[in-house]
Amino acid sequence: MDPLDDLEELEKQPVAAVLGGDARQAYAARALLASGWDVRLFEVPQTREALKEPPCETLRDALAGAKLVICPVSCAGLDIPQALEILTPEQTVVGINMPAAMRTGCAARNIPVHDLLDREDFTVLNAIPSAEGAIAEAMAASCCNLHLSHALVLGYGRCGKVLAQKLRGLGAWVTVAARRWESACAAIADGCEVLDFLLLPYQIPRFHYVFNTIPALVLDEKLLQALPSEAVVIDIASGPGGVDFESAKELGITAKLCPGLPGIYAPRSAGEAVAQIARIILEEQEGSPWGWNKCASASD
Repeated sequence: MDPLDDLEELEKQPVAAVLGGDARQAYAARALLASGWDVRLFEVPQTREALKEPPCETLRDALAGAKLVICPVSCAGLDIPQALEILTPEQTVVGINMPAAMRTGCAARNIPVHDLLDREDFTVLNAIPSAEGAIAEAMAASCCNLHLSHALVLGYGRCGKVLAQKLRGLGAWVTVAARRWESACAAIADGCEVLDFLLLPYQIPRFHYVFNTIPALVLDEKLLQALPSEAVVIDIASGPGGVDFESAKELGITAKLCPGLPGIYAPRSAGEAVAQIARIILEEQEGSPWGWNKCASASD
């Protein structure tokens, strides 16, 4: 091969198509640009922050030659049938909460597709703005300090762990109700009080704040009746959440279902996480996972 051909190949920038969505998409595009990618946007807001060039006029223009395709959350606003007609097996599709139509459509066409919510690394990073957003929502809805308040965290998965840690950092007395014994032990090791779900009806009257992370009905009418009237309930579980919101309204309890907190409170951090994990996915597909080169060099 001509050495000039090798040089031209090295100078080629990989192309990423970032489609639709909210401010997270713009920040993901900006992060990819900073990493040396040629980025094309289609129907993404705040394009002035992300691109040197105008956005593409059509979906076909955006997808043409793209190695990486980042879809909007839940593929909202994306014409999935049209996208599937254009996409090729040489492209990798990445998104958050990917609908079944996109998953199955890509699989049928041998197109690599990845839902970031299936990855531990992304969900851990995404739990940070989720937790911070939940705390911001709670503070805005209450007349009391978090400091020295009694806060109950329902569930001790990725979001529950980060949320409990940040609440403790703000001086709250944090109690965790977890469904699994292993999770309860982890909460104890992290310095939280642990409460058996069976004891909730007797203990819940002492809590000023309740944060739910469990995607199943947990706070029913009976438990809501036991809460103090000034209590604030913040639900960050996947829809429809784990709170009987109708009963909460009738009881005069402040209860809020808060989806999409990363995009509301920290779109830059959330978007940069999307870009980072998308690049790692491509490295893994190419057989060079994150840190592999460093480890290989250290052992030489």
